Amino acid sequence: MAAGGRWCDHIEPSTALVDCNGERHRVTWRRGKVVLEDHDLSAETAMLAFGGRPFPCLGVLRRWRDMHTWAMSGELFRTMSTRLGPDVVLPGPLEPVHQLGLMLTWERTWRRSSFYAGYERLLLEQLRTRALPPLREHLGLWRERSGARLLSSVEVEVLRPGRAPSIVGTMDAVRVRATAAIGVSWILRVWARGLALVDDAFVLDVGEESHETPVQVVAVRWEEGRGGSWSPRALPGRVVKDASGERALVWNEPV
Repeated sequence: MAAGGRWCDHIEPSTALVDCNGERHRVTWRRGKVVLEDHDLSAETAMLAFGGRPFPCLGVLRRWRDMHTWAMSGELFRTMSTRLGPDVVLPGPLEPVHQLGLMLTWERTWRRSSFYAGYERLLLEQLRTRALPPLREHLGLWRERSGARLLSSVEVEVLRPGRAPSIVGTMDAVRVRATAAIGVSWILRVWARGLALVDDAFVLDVGEESHETPVQVVAVRWEEGRGGSWSPRALPGRVVKDASGERALVWNEPV
């Protein structure tokens, strides 16, 4: 299910306050770009060329750009991140959206060459951090319904190029085993919208979002087969909001 627009279009702007020349200045990320709200960047950059002193807000912008350049090399990125330290890289409110952009850079580099194994490890860390909690909650809800006694294996793996996001696994009276194959697009389109888990369904993909229509999704539910064994099934549905504003999933076909 392809989503229209750019990856950043649905993500809310984020603003950090930076101590700059005795004042508190605003540095804002919106729609994929960093904006220095309280500076004339062209004029002040020209002043730097004539020997002016760099200002802190420009330092934030440079670090943002440098981090994306360093991200083209996994080793360089880790070295520079360690050298700068977690409190020096970027002001707090900008860090979450910066991480999203970095993951996109890592995935694009990883897809271009199978030799970049380090990028796969970086991506897997980010995917596990965000996907394992809602995936475990999803499986826990269906474990109670199926009667399985324990979650024996819950894994996340990096989606291979050319494949669609998926969940494979089994559920029986004893245990639950499941592996989700997802990519950075899941983080950008699903997790960033707060749609990883809707009702008892784990959402794999999101279609183009509109203010006039429900959000179209592909989500996973489990269905019982022969011998009491349950299997995951990815099906289309739509996310709607009730009168109180709570989200609910409506399947396109009857349950």
